[in-house]
Amino acid sequence: MVTPEMVLTRLPASLGEYELLKERQYVPDIVSEVRKAHRMFGSFYDQFSYLFYNRNPGVVADNLYDFCRKYLRYKEEPKEFQSSLMPQGIIELGNQGKGVDCKHYALFIAGVLGSLNRLYDCCFEGYFYFVGYDGAREPYHVYVTVLDEKCEIWIDPTPGSGGTPSLIIAKPL
Repeated sequence: MVTPEMVLTRLPASLGEYELLKERQYVPDIVSEVRKAHRMFGSFYDQFSYLFYNRNPGVVADNLYDFCRKYLRYKEEPKEFQSSLMPQGIIELGNQGKGVDCKHYALFIAGVLGSLNRLYDCCFEGYFYFVGYDGAREPYHVYVTVLDEKCEIWIDPTPGSGGTPSLIIAKPL
């Protein structure tokens, strides 16, 4: 199994610096920021995605889910401070720090899937699912899905998540 140390040794050290992008963030801002961070940090995932390589999307999904559940502690970010991080920041915060939330899980999973597509032509069709439950009018949770030949695989390591969303905004990886 892939460990945080295996990933971190292939990445530059995290600087632990933050930049305030927007004083007040609303759902469309967060959706946009997650997608922007996914594109912006892609080259970092290229340095270690081979550790998760497999041509079977179900195997990759299971390995990413297990990695996140085992090594990245969950802690929901307050509405006043929503962050997106490079993979080394996600691992350091989740494994050694305060914890990460659903955005960080989704960014890490999407980053690896995107890199496997770019570098190894895996052709995984994946989506960010920004969702709400119980009749919510706007999404408040995000996870990644990937399609295989038979079904859609939801990769959502967030503790306590589950059920069928009543609202889904799907955005391709």
